[in-house]
Amino acid sequence: MHPVIALLLVLSTLSVCAAPLPVTVDVKNGMLRGGKPYFVKGAGGETHLDILAARGGNSLRTWSTDDLEKTLKEAEKLGLTVSAGIWLEPECSWFSYAKPEHCARQQERVRQQVLKFREHASLLAWGLGNEVEGDGAQAAFWQQLEKLALMVKEIDPAHPTFTAVAGMTEQKAKGMNEHAPHLDYVGVNTYGGLFTLREQLAKIGWSRPWMITEWGPQGFWERPKSKSGAPLEQTSTQKAEMMRRGYDEVIAQGGACLGSYAFVWGWKYEATATWFGLLTYDGETTGAVDALEEKWSGKAPRNRAPVIQPLKEAPVEAVAAGTGFKVRAQASDAEGDALVWRWAVLPEKSGHDAGKRSRMPAAVEGAIASTEGDQAQVVAPKQPGKYRLHVWISDGNGHAATANSPFEVK
Repeated sequence: MHPVIALLLVLSTLSVCAAPLPVTVDVKNGMLRGGKPYFVKGAGGETHLDILAARGGNSLRTWSTDDLEKTLKEAEKLGLTVSAGIWLEPECSWFSYAKPEHCARQQERVRQQVLKFREHASLLAWGLGNEVEGDGAQAAFWQQLEKLALMVKEIDPAHPTFTAVAGMTEQKAKGMNEHAPHLDYVGVNTYGGLFTLREQLAKIGWSRPWMITEWGPQGFWERPKSKSGAPLEQTSTQKAEMMRRGYDEVIAQGGACLGSYAFVWGWKYEATATWFGLLTYDGETTGAVDALEEKWSGKAPRNRAPVIQPLKEAPVEAVAAGTGFKVRAQASDAEGDALVWRWAVLPEKSGHDAGKRSRMPAAVEGAIASTEGDQAQVVAPKQPGKYRLHVWISDGNGHAATANSPFEVK
């Protein structure tokens, strides 16, 4: 065989990575990827990406470059893009944006990460920090962001930059406009405040592109409290209804909005075992995923998650150790699928470390005395303290509904 032909045959068997499509952002045209309009229909998280793609999502967001190589490759196979987060240090005892030497080390670290991943075809944008801005008053922070944005534009002109802030205030807008004009857009993390976001942006005179980089149910800091001080979580059905309305009223209204990333695609133990996860610990999808599919694809899913009501007859006042009480979880399924109820009493989480990857805690032994259909007989734990009664209702087709109620034992 001729050596040139042999070489061509070898090359033809090798996988060739596609070149990244250039991404641009401006107020007039929004986001363009490869010259075509690109509205982000995404979620934050790096697991269950096959479900994200199947449900009509087109993008995912990360908060750091940990495992980014693997995530980018998987996303490319599924036709998804990635907004790659680069972790930035907060102002603290060992790092200050007022110290040039600290900023120089950070800039070099960011430069190396951009150089490492900039050629991936699924890369969409660079997220320079997540909720690092504090109250937005520190000019040195915004000045460092400007340096980072200019550096990224120089070494990777194909991908825009943003920073994600915890809500948008006049002070944050002022800092960004005065000191970081080369950030392509701002990402806003908002939960209960989603519904007033457009009004807030108009009030502070924000005229640059923006994206909602985290959104979902009301946060535990926004919810009413039980008599023991525990936050009252929405049911999965209430969360889905809220997200459906939020998408219609805020995200899909056009203008300078570039899209959104719902939080969180997968499971996360923060505040409770079910608060933010769009999927359960077992990987079942909740009603919020159905709502997102409707908005992303324009079609309702063929098989939907069960619908659940708030728990009935759960104790409101503190109960004595060993006290028995009965609770009902009223639920239904649109397709008439047979439902399975799973109950557990979990110790209430103390503190809410968002960055720590917690595991599902062990259920309190003996707390669920018996179950019958949609009812459970509960026995208050012997150890005084705060607890939460959880129920997961599965339809046997990979979908679930969740509800819970906190209670105190004295």
